[in-house]
Amino acid sequence: MDRGSSTAYQTEIVKDQNKPFHLLEVHLDSGTQYLTDSYISISFNSNTYTPLGHFLSFSNIVETNELTVDQLSISLSGVEQTYTNLLLNENYIDRKVVIYQAFLNDSEALVSSPVQIFAGRINNPVIKEDVSNGTATLAVNVASQFVDFNKINCRYTNNESQQSFFEGDTGFRFASASVKELNWGLSTGATAQGYGSYSAGNGATSIVNNNSPSDKSIFTELSPTNSSMTFKAGSVLINISYANRPTTNFSVGDKIKINGFSTTTFSDGETITSAQLNYDEGAEEQSIVAIDSDGFGFDINAPSSITSVKSGKFGGSEITIDEQLINPVLIETTSGSNLITVNADNFCKVGDLVSFNIDTASVGGISDAILLDKHEVTVATKDTLTVKITQGVLIVADCIETTSGSNTITIDKYNHGLVIGDTFVMANATAVGGIPTSELNTTHTVVAQTSDNRFTITVTSNATSTARGGGLSTTIDTAVVPTNPIETTSGSTTIKVHKKAHGLSNNDTITLENIVSVGGITADTLNATHTVVDATTSSDFFTITVSETASSTEFGGGYGIYHQDVKASSSAKFGSPNATISMPTEIR
Repeated sequence: MDRGSSTAYQTEIVKDQNKPFHLLEVHLDSGTQYLTDSYISISFNSNTYTPLGHFLSFSNIVETNELTVDQLSISLSGVEQTYTNLLLNENYIDRKVVIYQAFLNDSEALVSSPVQIFAGRINNPVIKEDVSNGTATLAVNVASQFVDFNKINCRYTNNESQQSFFEGDTGFRFASASVKELNWGLSTGATAQGYGSYSAGNGATSIVNNNSPSDKSIFTELSPTNSSMTFKAGSVLINISYANRPTTNFSVGDKIKINGFSTTTFSDGETITSAQLNYDEGAEEQSIVAIDSDGFGFDINAPSSITSVKSGKFGGSEITIDEQLINPVLIETTSGSNLITVNADNFCKVGDLVSFNIDTASVGGISDAILLDKHEVTVATKDTLTVKITQGVLIVADCIETTSGSNTITIDKYNHGLVIGDTFVMANATAVGGIPTSELNTTHTVVAQTSDNRFTITVTSNATSTARGGGLSTTIDTAVVPTNPIETTSGSTTIKVHKKAHGLSNNDTITLENIVSVGGITADTLNATHTVVDATTSSDFFTITVSETASSTEFGGGYGIYHQDVKASSSAKFGSPNATISMPTEIR
């Protein structure tokens, strides 16, 4: 479970070497204390966390999938009276404590945002004083938020206890009879837990049709549940949109049998009843009066009770035509755009991340694997979402550079850790700049260390051209080489980003992530959204401009990624009973 952690955080946590630390917040009546076990002050969320190093510690945090009350102990060793007085003079019981985990990069800056790993309440402090040194060890036990479930309030939820407090109030008279399992939002045959799913057509009904984009559903995944019917602008017609019935099956004038329509009352008081549309309730079959040109729907006349055009979708999610369930169009793509329209009951806010599990290879040229990633919601209405489709790309490039007429070769390897005289074995490199593979894929000795990220070796032949190459399979001592993606030029705001076969175009948008400072350009400036200025000069690098001017010409940046827009190659629509949408787990 990633708890919404960023890609940069997830990349950092699995590294063999990293710099983890914790942030501690203790919320007291007089103000919040911000502490960290880091060796430097940390700024996060407009607050400065005081470094205490190893003098701040806490016991292991245990995570389970059971509803239990977990506790941990937080200790401050050798503290002065400043902290002991907080517990001696303040109301500390049940005060909030929050712990975050984070990482520092090589520039002592935060790697992405910290992730909250614990939230609880203080319930038992202990102070041990060292009189001779004027210090103390301060420890507090902190229980998780579920500690309130263990509280006994000295009364019962029955009629007798209620009468002792509120005579004549019979609200608990039948309390014993009402204690039973209560299931929310699902009908026969459906389940919802974690990131499980359910599909239209298996008896599941719509989860929550929120009336405002500020609302949010309680479940984590749903099938396309948007109502299949909508009024057509400019005429009192009902348009039925679907994904599983091609219009070649219908013609104008055909009769259809509608079932599963739910009575709908609109804001102006006009109503369409189920009896007016559903065939099995005695109504006549409906006549098709027009066919949609895109092949995903047709029109019927609205009942005579409707006198004006309405907006929005209606009718429920279990509408059938000729006894076949109508699967609404879930995803609509527009050729040349990375914005897709999602037709589903609103369940999230702008900025939330959603993903799609679809049973087709692609929609409009956007692959199912890309849709399965997390993508940002940019617009949320009651009935539809607009989602920006992007793809995370690891920035890898060729690691070997040659100079025409020279037998000295530069190797680009992030944080290589080598010194002059060290030896290593290169393998799997392809010929570059006229240097054959036989001279590359062998044992080499470092002859110069030009930076922490670059070093040089010599070969027998002189290069016939200045080039960068070798291929992405090149290894040093059997490990794939992590190259530096960023090249700065002293006095310039133009940055080269080296990525082999990048496939980008001018004016494309990319978002860099996990890049460290290089050439005087700070990590914060680099790890942002940029517009590609030049993607045509080379297929192996592109340029961007930044707000800072480089102070040196340098290769660096570390092992980073960027997110790029994924644009549809065609305008298309898709929907099926097995397609699902994953939504945020938290309720806001």
